[in-house]
Amino acid sequence: MIITDTKILRKVSTDWSGTPEELEELLEKMTKAMKESNGIGISAIQIGVPKRIFLAGNPAEVFINPKIISRSSYQKKDWEGCLSCGAAQVRVKRAHSITLEYLNYKDKEFNFIKRKFVNFDARVVQHELDHLNGILILDRGKVYKP
Repeated sequence: MIITDTKILRKVSTDWSGTPEELEELLEKMTKAMKESNGIGISAIQIGVPKRIFLAGNPAEVFINPKIISRSSYQKKDWEGCLSCGAAQVRVKRAHSITLEYLNYKDKEFNFIKRKFVNFDARVVQHELDHLNGILILDRGKVYKP
């Protein structure tokens, strides 16, 4: 179930550490919640777990303890929604590209990744990073509710 309580969502997440079994259980819950909500990304805090983990993309990729390495100076505003913010839409200014370092978990293996994201993918990653830092789209601009 997706958390909508802004008090919980504004908590800053801490680095993840744990066993592969604990991670797999968390990822299963996150994947289920994301699919049930037709989302393209979800952070662990959105299911009540304040750890620096999110899923993004289709198929979903796992991002563990992501760190921003660089971001473009060019920024663009676009509309964003959020699984935790109901029907709210907000025009959010984001960097056009972003480079991250993160731990990935796939096929029961951990891999250290350094990767650049651009356009929509960069927007999704930045949105999920905001969640890890306790920031909501509601904090980023004027809210439009259809």
